[in-house]
Amino acid sequence: MRRTVLAGLLLLSLCACGSSAPTPRSTPAFGVALDGFPVTPAMLDAAKASTGLPVRLALFYVQWPENAAGPWDADRTSLDASLKSVREAGTVPCVTWEPMHIGQGGRETVIPAARILAGEYDAYIADFARQVRDFGSPVLLRLAHEMNLARYHWGADASSYGPESPRLYQALFRHVRAVFRAQGAQNALFVFCPNVDSIPAAAWNSASAYYPGDDSVDVLGMDGYNWGTAHTKATHGYDSSFRPFAEIFRPLFDELRTLAPGKPVMVFETASASNGGDKTRWAAEAFDTASSWGLWAVVWFEVDKELDWPLRKNAAADPAPGVRPYITDDPGWLARLLGVRP
Repeated sequence: MRRTVLAGLLLLSLCACGSSAPTPRSTPAFGVALDGFPVTPAMLDAAKASTGLPVRLALFYVQWPENAAGPWDADRTSLDASLKSVREAGTVPCVTWEPMHIGQGGRETVIPAARILAGEYDAYIADFARQVRDFGSPVLLRLAHEMNLARYHWGADASSYGPESPRLYQALFRHVRAVFRAQGAQNALFVFCPNVDSIPAAAWNSASAYYPGDDSVDVLGMDGYNWGTAHTKATHGYDSSFRPFAEIFRPLFDELRTLAPGKPVMVFETASASNGGDKTRWAAEAFDTASSWGLWAVVWFEVDKELDWPLRKNAAADPAPGVRPYITDDPGWLARLLGVRP
């Protein structure tokens, strides 16, 4: 059987236990999701100063070009600068790679799967893969995240989001993975990352339905937020409540563990509102739960968007002391666990 970058210590640390065995307690890495591309040293310094925590994973967002034929020089320069900034900060990069382009007014246009599967974007994907390969250090590649949300409808237009969407997603994911492997980008770790809630709630729209397969996925991911009481029926169509991390993530965590019990699980987007509860306590309990579940990393959405999500070291309510005991300060956490040499 062909070995992958998840061999070695990964097998020892995770595969020794079946899905029915208890998950060993861990000290997950702390990460931040950042808004802006390219990622700069100033952005990383600000995240570290704001949270007061050792940032070991930096997540950022990259969209695909509208024109598959290029040129991509600006995107290549930004990606190169971002990867280097993250590595120089002692942090592992996670690229949330979105197969869509953003037009005027922030309009998002998803690239049809038919164009991708026909090879129209192969030159772009291969160029991206070579850039990641030549970077040399581990890169988490979160391709087409939150596929079980109608907002993203990867590979199809919004009106076509439906029972065929899981099949299209699987084909898209596998195609991109194949191009990367053809370019020798073994340091790219492909992340399958659904949302904790599937919207719309339908029999065809489950996280498991989209899973591209063990041979295409290296890392399992989860996204979910505690909206507190910020959402109301009058404005959003429902009344939200202040919910603990375990309640939000447990159903999807159990589903992913059953789906692929031998793969590492990380949270790639989470945060808590202050509305309706104690954000400081929520953060501490979230990392305690993540530790008890054996999660490898938890990434906090460190962006002022929709709500005041960021952790703030100097805020009146300081979550850092409650979080710090549950996270690792090992700068080589990913390389050590995955057996990947930076």
